[in-house]
Amino acid sequence: MTARRSTKMTCLALLTHMLPLVGCGGEPKGAAGEDSGQGEEPEPWALPPDPGAAGAPVGVRSDLQGDVQLEIWYPTTDAMAGEPGEPADFNVFIPDSVNERLGGVEFPLIPTVAVRDAPLRRGPRAWPVVLFSHGFGGTRLQSVSYATHLASRGYVVIAADHVGRSMGDLLPCIFSPALEGCNLTGFSSDPGPAGLAAALAWADAAAEGEWAGLIDPDTLGVSGHSAGGGSTSTFGQAELRADALLIMAAGAEVQREVPTLVYVGSCDGIIPASDALPTVSTLQDGLGASLQGAGHLAFSDLCALDLLGIAERQLDGRDDLNAGLYAGLIQLATDGCPGGVPVVEDDACAASFLPLEQSDPFIRSVPTAFFDQHLWGLGEGVALGEAGPLVVEGG
Repeated sequence: MTARRSTKMTCLALLTHMLPLVGCGGEPKGAAGEDSGQGEEPEPWALPPDPGAAGAPVGVRSDLQGDVQLEIWYPTTDAMAGEPGEPADFNVFIPDSVNERLGGVEFPLIPTVAVRDAPLRRGPRAWPVVLFSHGFGGTRLQSVSYATHLASRGYVVIAADHVGRSMGDLLPCIFSPALEGCNLTGFSSDPGPAGLAAALAWADAAAEGEWAGLIDPDTLGVSGHSAGGGSTSTFGQAELRADALLIMAAGAEVQREVPTLVYVGSCDGIIPASDALPTVSTLQDGLGASLQGAGHLAFSDLCALDLLGIAERQLDGRDDLNAGLYAGLIQLATDGCPGGVPVVEDDACAASFLPLEQSDPFIRSVPTAFFDQHLWGLGEGVALGEAGPLVVEGG
């Protein structure tokens, strides 16, 4: 760790505890105070010590950066506490061509705590930014619980839809011939880094515009799930502002020295832990964390869509399906979910996946502890060793 980085971390810790700062060198852009441009006193900021516990109320907004659709979650004011959160609606990702072919498809809504278009909270300093990249068949909303939890703990989380690997692009492709809107370009090239760059460009513009002094894209985390983990690795290697990389259900290929956590499920049948975890040894500053018994989708909210049930009711037995692609997507849509069957040849994975109610607390707490250490300069980070189903090893 460089001297500049250590000074920055010390100042962030002081700011978080609302202690006065006098001549603290290396302050991040937007730190609360005379030069922050906020013009108002920040709201008191106190969080539960458990990184898995929710903090402040959360706001959400949607926006475009060029032609990239974004979702942004952020801490909002205490006045928003008790306001109803807006459910995550995945039905907007079902193309008209698919609805017409099947006579209508309806995903259940996923409850969230995020209040639509709530104001951004003025905190003890400008909020760090965490970018998120989704995997194949996912969307910018796929890990909404993860995103809203980080936002409640003092981060602005920005997720982009990736054209060519999103749910809306893949659904028309399961038919033969493919329906209008089928787009599999994400299989041959990675749209994730461009989406992450658009999300960062949005944050830069917000930091110079309506959220000036309130958001700090120079204190930056990047995270992603599955193929989005690969995008995180590629983008984080090139974007030198990235202070910490969190790669979920995928391996890492990062040559520069940046804190990197590879977080996997031991029963993942899509990206096996036995493939992903060895990549930690190639990192200059890496950790590997394995959630014992968890499958691929434990790191997302996609299990709540009951994709297997919809497939059984509306797709199984049809003669107009692309059989090979459909079978692969069924495995992808159920790995880690209730009713899914582990395919990993391991006695610990033979019967069923770790129940989501047991994995969810670790999906919240581990990323929070990791980013708190490297973006806020707080806490001990992710502890080595075993804690229940979680096993963490050094790189």
